[in-house]
Amino acid sequence: MNDVGLRGLVRGRRPDPDRIALLSIWFRGHNNPRYAELLPRLERLDAALLRLPDSRVPRGVGFRAFSATKPLLLRAVFAAARRRYANLLALDFEQLGVWRGAMVMDADDPLFTPREIGLLSRPGVRAYVVTAEHAARRYESLGVEKPWIVIPQGVNLAAATPTLRAEAAARKPDGGLVVGWMAAHLLTEGDRGAENPLYNVDHMLDLWDAARPRARDARLWLIGGPSERLRARLAGRDDIELLGRLPRAEALAAASCFDVALYARTADQGIRAAKIAEFIGLGVPTVSYDYEVTANLRETGAGVLVEDEREFVDVLVRLLVNADERRSLAAAALRAGRELDWNRLAGRFEREVMNVHLPPVRP
Repeated sequence: MNDVGLRGLVRGRRPDPDRIALLSIWFRGHNNPRYAELLPRLERLDAALLRLPDSRVPRGVGFRAFSATKPLLLRAVFAAARRRYANLLALDFEQLGVWRGAMVMDADDPLFTPREIGLLSRPGVRAYVVTAEHAARRYESLGVEKPWIVIPQGVNLAAATPTLRAEAAARKPDGGLVVGWMAAHLLTEGDRGAENPLYNVDHMLDLWDAARPRARDARLWLIGGPSERLRARLAGRDDIELLGRLPRAEALAAASCFDVALYARTADQGIRAAKIAEFIGLGVPTVSYDYEVTANLRETGAGVLVEDEREFVDVLVRLLVNADERRSLAAAALRAGRELDWNRLAGRFEREVMNVHLPPVRP
């Protein structure tokens, strides 16, 4: 990916038949690991990344300002960009209604609304990308007839270097096991945003408290930014360690030390989770409720899916006690994880998506 900025995207140079335009908002610690990992690996992209401030409040102000001016901004930028580009990779459905050339949509978080259906059905849309086949089948059932390609969520296996993994492993308790979870934010009831099941850890802590009496040697590692309310709730506990918000590579290295990962979300949002792909790639056995979002654990044999809270606790304890079962699940995860490396997935994206559906435009 070549980051050309807004000026580079719209300047009136002669058309470049090989390049593909992209316009997206961006900030450090990007909250969409798919795009943070995939896009820089796509060589034909010319990207204008609207960079928002790193701090939460200024970033929120910037995002609201962008949202308020988005329709006018898209029309102005795309009208100018069409002088140079014929092809667009869209990460935002609304861009499909503005671009006047060939488009591919990466629908990593679809809602299946009538608006999305209409936009995907526009003549300029050559194909769309989903992270799991079931999403494309649902679009088809709703009337979308475009070609689709599955490029799943992945993991940057090279980021967690042997040195970083060794440093993380040195934190593990002697002779003890580590159960873990990671997210950008770690929230508890009463926190702003705690209604988001991706960040609320209350149910996970309830499950851990139920399992703890039967697994005294285990510790729970939580990677991510904890709220002050959560810090206060866990103060003085020696069985739970808050590792804080770590740089991406360090977070992956720490997660690679989990003996068992927990995916204790209380709702199924139906979209394959990036976290599950990361746990699989790192070779970490995972326990989760039986959701579509975690179906790749069943497909790969990399984890155990459960029906209710009691089974969740029982399976967690069983895996902590049974080293052979943990090793078997970890081996299955590592085998499947080789195909989830972002370098491999980016190669597939270029060959199967960009080169087929957004080929160079020759005069």
